[in-house]
Amino acid sequence: MLNGAVSFQTATMSAMITAQRSPSQSLAQQSLIELLKGSLSDRILLLAALLGIAMAWFGIQHSIAAGPAMVEIYHADRLLASYPLPVPGQPAIHFEAEGDLGISDIEIDAKGVRMSASPCTSQRCVLSGNHRHAGDMIVCVPNKIMVSIRGGRTASDIGLDAVAE
Repeated sequence: MLNGAVSFQTATMSAMITAQRSPSQSLAQQSLIELLKGSLSDRILLLAALLGIAMAWFGIQHSIAAGPAMVEIYHADRLLASYPLPVPGQPAIHFEAEGDLGISDIEIDAKGVRMSASPCTSQRCVLSGNHRHAGDMIVCVPNKIMVSIRGGRTASDIGLDAVAE
């Protein structure tokens, strides 16, 4: 009698477990889902990590945008020239950067910076147009010329108010 009661109880528990699972999920899939749910401390740790990543991202963006707007021109990893981005009314700056394939013409004016001519075949650097914002880059990969804009944002551009300044 005891043996029959145990087998009935086991069969009942087995039926309950099977009823809780959807028919398309195997036991391994269900245990994986339970494992991935995590505990409260796992969720808090994940939230803290995501907040840290977001704060680091905004910190990096702020450091790139700090200071006056400067156009930096590189050949490979060597800085060739650095010019302030002109404001309206200032004369345009024309720079010829010697690269691996030849000379790339770079124009810096009140509208921004652009590569007006380059010896590369694709001309993507020339077709990219004017760039004016901090963090913008123009890159001619075959000629190994890079033009980068650093700084140039004010506190109102970044989104800070008088209290945060």
